Amino acid sequence: MEFSEKALVLRVGRFREIDAWVHLFSPVRGGYTAFAFGGLKSRRRFLGCLDPLNHVRFKVRRSGLQGYPCLTEAELLDAPRRLRQDPHRLGIAVNCLKFFEAVHIGPQGAAEAYALLRAMLAALEAETPPSALFPLLFRARVAFGQGLLPACDRCAVCGADLGPLGAVCHVEQGRLTCPHCRDAAPGVLQRLGPGALALMDAAVAGSPGDWASCRPDPAAGREFSRVVDLLVRYHLGLAWEQGGFVRA
Repeated sequence: MEFSEKALVLRVGRFREIDAWVHLFSPVRGGYTAFAFGGLKSRRRFLGCLDPLNHVRFKVRRSGLQGYPCLTEAELLDAPRRLRQDPHRLGIAVNCLKFFEAVHIGPQGAAEAYALLRAMLAALEAETPPSALFPLLFRARVAFGQGLLPACDRCAVCGADLGPLGAVCHVEQGRLTCPHCRDAAPGVLQRLGPGALALMDAAVAGSPGDWASCRPDPAAGREFSRVVDLLVRYHLGLAWEQGGFVRA
C-alpha cells in the first residue's frame, strides 16, 4: 500500500547509522511515526525535508509484517526561516509543539489541529514579534479543541453579559459564570477580570495571527495563565515540569 500526503515534521531521530525515524502530523491521520531508510544520507529523496517544523509532501508505503509506514520520497512545501534564526520565537514554537504532542490528537480531530499548527507557525514567522502569552493562548486553544470550549461572552447560569463584570471560571465544569452566580456549583473557582476574560476570548475565537496584539497588563496575564494551567491539569491531566509536559 502506498499513499501521498502533506504533513508537518514534528521530530526527527537517528535509527541505525544512516536511517531516521520521523514523527509527523497530517490532516488525515493525525500524528504517527514513519521510517526514512537512508534519510540521513540521501540527497535525492529527502534533500532539506527532514527537519522539524518543515511542511512536506511525502510518499509513504507500508512495509513489513507489521505494516509500519516508510517514507520513500519527499517534496519540501515550505520551511520556517525567521523563527529558526530567532531563539525566542523558536523557543515558543518548541513549547507549543511539546504541549501539542502531549495531548495525543487522533485522526478524528486531525484536520482542525493541523490547521492550527500551520497557523501557529505562520504567526511565529510574521514580522510582528509574538506576545509573551503566545504559548498559553495556543495551549488554551488546543485544550478547547478537545471539547472544553467555554462561552466567554455570557454567564453559563443566568446569561448576563460577562464583558464589564469579568467572570468566575468553574474549573471542574469548564464553564464561566458572572460573579453573582459563582456559587452555582461547588469546586475550584478562579477569578477572571475583564482583561483576562478578553484573553480567554482571544484563545477561543481568535486566530494565532491575532495573538501578537494580546499584550495585557501583568495582572490579567497572571489570571489567564492560572486558569489555563488549572483547566489543562484537570481536564487533560497535563502539567509543565522540568522543561516538558507530564501526566499530572
